Amino acid sequence: MVQRLAVLLLLTVYITSTLSFSSQHTTITMTTIDKSKSLTQADYKAKLTSKSKIRSTDVATLPKPGTTAPSNIKFLSNNKLAYLLPPDALSMTRQLYVLDTKTGEKTQIKVGGVSKEEGKFSLEEQMRRERLRLMATGVTSYELSKEDKDGKVIGLIPNGGGVYIWDTTSTNDPQLLVDSTHDNLEEGTTILDAKISSDGSTVAFVSNEEVYVMPVDGGSPTQITYGARGVEGRTNGVADYLAMEELSRPEGYWLSPNGSFLAFEQVDEAHIPSYRLVHQAAPGGLAPSLVPDMSSEDMVETTKVTHEEHRFCFAGVGKWYMIDRRI
Repeated sequence: MVQRLAVLLLLTVYITSTLSFSSQHTTITMTTIDKSKSLTQADYKAKLTSKSKIRSTDVATLPKPGTTAPSNIKFLSNNKLAYLLPPDALSMTRQLYVLDTKTGEKTQIKVGGVSKEEGKFSLEEQMRRERLRLMATGVTSYELSKEDKDGKVIGLIPNGGGVYIWDTTSTNDPQLLVDSTHDNLEEGTTILDAKISSDGSTVAFVSNEEVYVMPVDGGSPTQITYGARGVEGRTNGVADYLAMEELSRPEGYWLSPNGSFLAFEQVDEAHIPSYRLVHQAAPGGLAPSLVPDMSSEDMVETTKVTHEEHRFCFAGVGKWYMIDRRI
């Protein structure tokens, strides 16, 4: 019993001294938030300098500590490495860099287009980002073809609503291949999940519920799937909710190495009733202008709460197809 009391006493003293030590270095900052606007990544950004101490409020901000390391590292030809990295430790915006492993020289690959910020993505993009647990903005992905007989590697870089082609053996900046203003695409539509074939000949992507392909050297995109656009609850080439959320499979289509074949998933969720997600924490509150003796009709009119409707969250009917595109 005496030994237990001694241990308890020592533990109490240790905890007391630790709390006392911590309290001497705790800084409480009051911040006024404009509730009329949606919060963005910038609102959660840590405010650190080289001389400041890390506070508990900094740990709970974006980016999370330790998450700004290089990612998506891939070897290029000529002993070079490509990778994604924020320009500084407090940025959520990633850029594409190339490192020469012989000289140690680091070069940023300048990709055109205006990078979107959080809150500016279409609903399709936002849903995909949430299911991928993707919080970064800027250049968030890129793909490389295999090296051809001449040592050439072609890169594909989605950015700012467009798809860019990058000759990794050249010093030229990536060139825009396609965006929503291109022929055969509905203007303003979102381009999703762009891929390049292994031989570097063909690019595929999803736009407005259908899959398109086009040659890397330019031309017009060609729609190769049909039957989903305008049909409620149906998509082509987009992974269903359960595949992305529960099975960690973000792909909804697969391009053959030479770009001649494409397998895709068609999801039909028409038999699943819509489920409404109400944004009760949206700016302005649930009912910001309620007053005593207000009629129910006035309450409905006054309450301005945004909402989304999804066929959520059951498996749909999956169908698989193989298409011979035959250029």
